Amino acid sequence: MGLWKNFLIRLGLAKKKRSILVVGLANGGKTTLVNRMKPTKDREEDVAPTVGFSVERFSLHKCKLTVIDMSGQERYLDLWECYYKECQAVVFVVDATGGDDVLRESEKMLRGMLRRDELARRPLLVFANKSDVPTALGASDIARAVDLMGAAGDGRAWHIGACSALTGVGIDEGFRWLI
Repeated sequence: MGLWKNFLIRLGLAKKKRSILVVGLANGGKTTLVNRMKPTKDREEDVAPTVGFSVERFSLHKCKLTVIDMSGQERYLDLWECYYKECQAVVFVVDATGGDDVLRESEKMLRGMLRRDELARRPLLVFANKSDVPTALGASDIARAVDLMGAAGDGRAWHIGACSALTGVGIDEGFRWLI
């Protein structure tokens, strides 16, 4: 059945399905990023921080996505583990304007998460968000600051890109890589 499904997908007669986990520290722009990914008609005008988690379903680039947007607030971090097994990819959002404390905490969080067996070999997309702010660090600076090569380890496909969840710049490029 898998070969047949792949054949239909290549012909454009069926859509791929992906479950994506979106994580990162609080106030990094995860929910705004997820909102920007949705079709224009489905976007919300005002985005509030996520409490616990939210699940969004929509299509992007001929792929049916289930996007699980996890709160980055400390009291909800244990919830992330509940979704590790069912996700097929991870998007980690870093506030590129957050300063040294945010980068240190992001590195710690990323390393801890990627050590989990449930996430072994899952592709990782890292967004250096808020790139529209003049003081934002670039993607390569964020990659070094969070030791992305070390955290991702061997055998994991990963990509990092700068983006602005507010304007949408850089988001499409990242998701084209991921899906």
